[in-house]
Amino acid sequence: MSELILYRGNDHIDLELSKTPRYLYQIGGGEVAGGTFIELNDAARLNRIAEEVRDLYTKWVYSLNDRFLNSNLIIDGLSLFFISDLSCKRSEFFDTYDSICTLLLLREKLGGEEVSHARLIGIDEPFAVAFRSFFPNVRVRIERKQTEKTALVRRLVSDLRYIVRTLGVIGLNWISASPQGPVVTRRKFLSFFPAMFDKTMKEVKYGTLVGQASEFAVTVLADGMHQNASLKEYFCLSRAVERKGMYLVDRCLRVSDVWIGLVWGVKLWGYFFSQRGGRHVFGGIDISGFIRRELRFSISRIVRLLIIKGAVFKFLKETRPDELYYYPVEYPFGRMVSWISTLATPSTQRIGFQMGIVSQRRIEQFMAADEGSVVAPFTHQVPIPDRVLAEGPKSASVYRYAGYQGVEIMDRVYRYEYLSRIRPEKRKSVKLIALGLHDGPTLLNTLSRKILRDPEQTWIIKPHPRSRNEFLETWQSVAGVKISAQPIEELLSIASEVYVTYGSVGLEASALGLNVHIIDIPGRVNASPLLDDHDVITTGMRPAI
Repeated sequence: MSELILYRGNDHIDLELSKTPRYLYQIGGGEVAGGTFIELNDAARLNRIAEEVRDLYTKWVYSLNDRFLNSNLIIDGLSLFFISDLSCKRSEFFDTYDSICTLLLLREKLGGEEVSHARLIGIDEPFAVAFRSFFPNVRVRIERKQTEKTALVRRLVSDLRYIVRTLGVIGLNWISASPQGPVVTRRKFLSFFPAMFDKTMKEVKYGTLVGQASEFAVTVLADGMHQNASLKEYFCLSRAVERKGMYLVDRCLRVSDVWIGLVWGVKLWGYFFSQRGGRHVFGGIDISGFIRRELRFSISRIVRLLIIKGAVFKFLKETRPDELYYYPVEYPFGRMVSWISTLATPSTQRIGFQMGIVSQRRIEQFMAADEGSVVAPFTHQVPIPDRVLAEGPKSASVYRYAGYQGVEIMDRVYRYEYLSRIRPEKRKSVKLIALGLHDGPTLLNTLSRKILRDPEQTWIIKPHPRSRNEFLETWQSVAGVKISAQPIEELLSIASEVYVTYGSVGLEASALGLNVHIIDIPGRVNASPLLDDHDVITTGMRPAI
């Protein structure tokens, strides 16, 4: 008989020595010491499993729409399931799919080996339930269990704050609304201000595709998740938007929009509580806890989208563009725009714009067979754009496979236009670590051994501009490490090597001819599209002891 040690975390832990054969599986950038282990982590196989199971999981998630329909959670021809994070399979927020793939890998690696007991260290209740359901004959001991006691309360409080802030925005609009009417243009480009604009007021995704500022329609409030501006910030930012000549969608908000959100919020939270005891099984794995977590977050998102959708509807009615460009089409906000535009201005051609990376393992882009539709109603099908502009052949093939229509390849990738101005120096001693929105602490812990062993190198850490970066304080005094706020183009111009997990910086560095190291975080599916190329360096590094 043998023992399985499964550790999730970013810290170093010491285990007592044991004469019993022990298997080890890690999730995250932590380190386990305490004797000899038979390691089960296999990044390449985990990624292949993610591709093999993807379509089955996508179909299974799609089937959950029936529960929304049975509860009559439908508004204006849309099943609210389709603008939920649960429907969109947000793998960067939730570890549901990673955990499924991990359990499938564990069963495969263990084969016929009888593991008598398992120590699950640093896991949460959803994972514990899933593990026990998949390995029913293994005795389980849980240590350092992670809890979410206040998650629901925090969601409700956060939603209340958003509603109060929205009412404040409506009040500010009434006091300070610009008397200037909208500038009518044939095209409108929907975006988020200031999150998606650089210091020169250039939109970072659309780039030079936009000819004039009056073609922009932006939101500062958004859903309070893409960006989170205070009332004071909103006042200043709204004035900056209108001085520039852009259309501010938030000016269209009305108190009635907030009322609609409140009414549906009561219905949706009632539905959530009615579903708390429900059981969800995929492939023999009880993932009920994971689904409850995703549903809880989704209810919060839907309520906010039902508030902001009123402003989007009025904006479209007022401007009636021939073409509407928007992103992210595969996420709740983009799906809301696809839906509302069919109601407000059916003649407007809806053009989805690829926002970030697309790969065979990034399940957000995938839908079940016949799940998407460009024609209302959207009770049984997801609202999608009439056309999609993809950044390259591989991205286009993913969108087409997923069921998106009118997929075309951009003449040029506008968000990468700045690369043409870079002349790489490739300084051998300069290594750039580009942190993603959600992977910062884990990536640095995974790289820590290499960083500490090579202090003569210059390790430049570039935080993601929209992430919370308090964890970087511990790295400020490490020899050879520099935390930089410089624009990414300046850092790419001097670095010789770039370390990333899945972020788009890896694509940019590869295009410049730099050595790109794709870091596989233990126990995490890597969605980098560069892994679809066979000439890219991939590294599964271990942290320092």
